[in-house]
Amino acid sequence: MSNEPPTPSRASRVRGVVVVLVVLVTCVQLFGVTFISIPPQSAPPGTRAASELVLNAYFEEEWKLFAPSPVNADRDLMIQAAWRDGDTVEVGEWVNITAVDDAVVAHSVGAPRSAYLTSRLAGGLDAVWSNVSAEVRRGVSDETTESSPLTTEDLHDLLGAEEVTGLARDLIVERDQGATTYLTDVFRSLEPDRELVAVRYGTRLSTAPTWDQRHEAEKSVGAVIDGPWRTPARDDPERRESIAGYLERNS
Repeated sequence: MSNEPPTPSRASRVRGVVVVLVVLVTCVQLFGVTFISIPPQSAPPGTRAASELVLNAYFEEEWKLFAPSPVNADRDLMIQAAWRDGDTVEVGEWVNITAVDDAVVAHSVGAPRSAYLTSRLAGGLDAVWSNVSAEVRRGVSDETTESSPLTTEDLHDLLGAEEVTGLARDLIVERDQGATTYLTDVFRSLEPDRELVAVRYGTRLSTAPTWDQRHEAEKSVGAVIDGPWRTPARDDPERRESIAGYLERNS
């Protein structure tokens, strides 16, 4: 009697090769989806010019998903503009610019980093303004109108008069300036033949239903918390064209 181990059948060998190939393909697919969904820490080409100027801070990673209180709400960036119309100033409607980004995310398995720009802007603005009271924020907004918007220096001085700490004031001014620059480019891209007089941003919180209520409850959309009317930023053709290209591809 032979003591040699039995030789695997041809069917067993084929089955083993198939299993290895399936595992390999699965690993490659998982790696690929992860890689395109979590891009490196750089601004996307469509918004690189703007981000390199003032928005780099908005492309950092966040880990709220793994925190004790995970994300359960969406933040929309609402934008509004005022235009010169003869001797008068015409105020446009609020525009949900985050809706453009949401459409990109909905139609892309691995959405580019640019598709999260406005939600990050909204969250960042809420974060820095939370360093002051609601009364201070309303007071700043009440100090300006579409016909007399604030400059960056005006905003800094006004917050100083409200006895806001230096660090909080600097953070608000920095992120406000970044948002103002982005809004300026967006509106000049959308209405290149009109004279832009003032811009302002607003943030809106939309609370998602909890898991156990997902079939019965609807998302609760809050009111717009508006910022002050701001003087448009200096026009930068390269930066504006970058934003215009993104809007044209995805609107």
